[in-house]
Amino acid sequence: MQTDELKILVIDDENFVRETISDYLSDSGFEVCSAGDGEEGLKVFESENPDAVLVDLNMSRMDGFGVLENISSNDPDMPVIVVSGAGLIQDAIRAVRVGAWDFVTKPIVDMNILEHALNRALERARLIKENKLYREHLESEVQRRTEDLRQEVQVRREAQEALLELQKEVIDTQKEIILTLGEVVETRSNETANHVRRVAEYARILAIKSGMEEEEADLLRMASPMHDVGKIGIPDTILNKPGRLTPEEFEIIKKHTVLGHEILKHSNRPIMKAAAIVAHEHHERWDGKGYPRQLSGEDIHIYGRIICITDVFDALGSDRVYKKAWPLDKILELFHAEKGKQFDPRLTELFLDSLDEFLKIKEAYHDGEIPNLAKIADLKL
Repeated sequence: MQTDELKILVIDDENFVRETISDYLSDSGFEVCSAGDGEEGLKVFESENPDAVLVDLNMSRMDGFGVLENISSNDPDMPVIVVSGAGLIQDAIRAVRVGAWDFVTKPIVDMNILEHALNRALERARLIKENKLYREHLESEVQRRTEDLRQEVQVRREAQEALLELQKEVIDTQKEIILTLGEVVETRSNETANHVRRVAEYARILAIKSGMEEEEADLLRMASPMHDVGKIGIPDTILNKPGRLTPEEFEIIKKHTVLGHEILKHSNRPIMKAAAIVAHEHHERWDGKGYPRQLSGEDIHIYGRIICITDVFDALGSDRVYKKAWPLDKILELFHAEKGKQFDPRLTELFLDSLDEFLKIKEAYHDGEIPNLAKIADLKL
């Protein structure tokens, strides 16, 4: 990312930590301003107008939560990253609720982790800003065309077609924003951005095969990129560990389902409600041996049962920090063995019967390429 003229505000009451982060970011090409507590930080924020904020949670004279609440209420599109070593899971949930964009734990073993989180937040802020500008431009364009329609009845049909096309572009832009948010979570755990795209398309296919109406299947496709959003609260040292997890570490990993549900469950929007279900139940098992609630059979929401299959299929077929991709025959062997155990048996049969369609999706969205949204439509699945 180009760092020219990008200004970062660092708020931390530990002089050594604040100076270390400031020096590192300065060496990386950022302009840096800093403050030693929350109250001073807000004053610097007002006077310096930074592009992003790094803030500790435990500080005197207004803690990091106070800073988050103040900034998010006045400038909700300002990227704020928490850099703290305090009570990770509980503080991560609270921080996200009041406006945090990411959470980096202290002590920072590798400053590249912090810079990566910062660059990711700045890129997301850029996308949001561009989308707002695009929508503002679109609204003025629609208004102008509507006025033209009133004056020129003879071009009504042509103008209506143009308006419909513009509306389609808005919907596509919204889909891209949701995918981007899902990709932020995946890239934090060193997984490919195309993972969430493939799982979304797999989920729509399997939902329709199961008898779901297309409108609801599209809703699931839109919600599925948020299935691992709870990983925002998992330490990087565990999330990206290349070796086998200890039982204690695995228990921490399992909490991402509950954390994701907590983050998403408060919205009344259909897509967020669906995303909350998916985040909560995509690791439940048909035989009741999954987590976090050990649900079994049809007590597991069909959204969770579908994402369980599609997420496992894609994860097994992709390289991860802790494993190489499995060959297809080994993946299919596992699905046959786990039908009626880990996976819903009816959905598993539908998946196996539709394997060619899944493989077309995998090829269209292979790792290393971000395809055009129209590409999947060209497959005519």
